[in-house]
Amino acid sequence: MRFKIIISTLWVCASCCAQAQNYNHYAIWTRFALQKKIYKNFEVNLEYQYRRQNDYRESSINPTALPLMEAYRLGLVHRGQNLVVSLFPSFFHSYQLYAKTSDFSKKDRWEFRPFLMAEWLHSLSPKWMVRLRGGYEYRLFKNDGDAWNESQGRARLRGQLRYILNSKNNVFISEELLQNAYPNIPANSFSQNQVYLGYSHNFSPHFTVETGYMWNHRQRSSLIEFDEEHSLQAHFIVRL
Repeated sequence: MRFKIIISTLWVCASCCAQAQNYNHYAIWTRFALQKKIYKNFEVNLEYQYRRQNDYRESSINPTALPLMEAYRLGLVHRGQNLVVSLFPSFFHSYQLYAKTSDFSKKDRWEFRPFLMAEWLHSLSPKWMVRLRGGYEYRLFKNDGDAWNESQGRARLRGQLRYILNSKNNVFISEELLQNAYPNIPANSFSQNQVYLGYSHNFSPHFTVETGYMWNHRQRSSLIEFDEEHSLQAHFIVRL
């Protein structure tokens, strides 16, 4: 009897593994940010984000073939000595990550996404720094009838280790977990896991460029399909 239970358990596990499907994607993420200090430790941030993705039907690796997302964000940031708190109301216009024929029948989505984040900064030494960030996003989607009545929450938690090469250059690695949360948690409560390796260069006190590579592991609502997104990153930050 025990042998039958073990065999049945192994069979179920093997069936689940056999059904699981992973799709590889290649993308480019860009971000353009303007930052302006307005009062003591407060600043206003204006951002535009634009992303493209490959079209697996024509080229499996060209990351500019199809649109992926564009976003507009206006935020208020408070920078303390070791704590940064930010509030960003944002609008997102996003497309499906295309991996199979049925994905092309899914419509693009508009989303209003305010989010609140807090980040703790701690210097381990003159060269090493740890940054821990957590926050919550409220996501309000526009449905097919143009009504904004579909909502969902998401929690985010990121850890980053940064090495300061000199006053102008630093490298870092970070991992961020995204977990779907109240309200209206979908079947896939896990959302994404993002691992990012980056390099930042300060051309001047007013202009910084950040580049890097991100691996983003996403779970689809089917629970057995996963998107593996490989993206090149380019971020441009201007301080007024």
